[in-house]
Amino acid sequence: MRNIDEIDRKLLNILQENSRVTIRELSERLHLSTTPIHERIKKLERNGIIKNYITLLNPSVLGKKLTVFISVSLSSHTKDDVDEFEHQVNKMPEVMECYYVSGTWDFLLKVQCNDMEDYHNFVIHSFSILKNITQFYSSFVMSESKVSHKYEL
Repeated sequence: MRNIDEIDRKLLNILQENSRVTIRELSERLHLSTTPIHERIKKLERNGIIKNYITLLNPSVLGKKLTVFISVSLSSHTKDDVDEFEHQVNKMPEVMECYYVSGTWDFLLKVQCNDMEDYHNFVIHSFSILKNITQFYSSFVMSESKVSHKYEL
């Protein structure tokens, strides 16, 4: 990793657990004054190691009880066609993640919907009308055993 020491690793591990932790709490836990902690965080942000701060919501509590992974094949693989597909998919609020992948399929999408009827409406009215799709395959999540956004440093 680019120029991070043991203190940066500890700092990043704490921030991954709770990005709302205060500079004061960080300084107490890492046994440094607040100024070096603040400077380290700013350096990690400038260097692109800290990409963003987010609040993770519980989709089930919000009514998003159906998670679907969609594997997609495109008919055309030109840069313009791939870029256009990504552009269209990225505008769809149901699509939570989009990956351009190698192998049998061209894209893997993670979609969150309220229920099967909501997913059906998404497919009929938004997704299947995209011009470059040859075929797609839906895999419905039955349960989650692990969801993590933390890198062990």
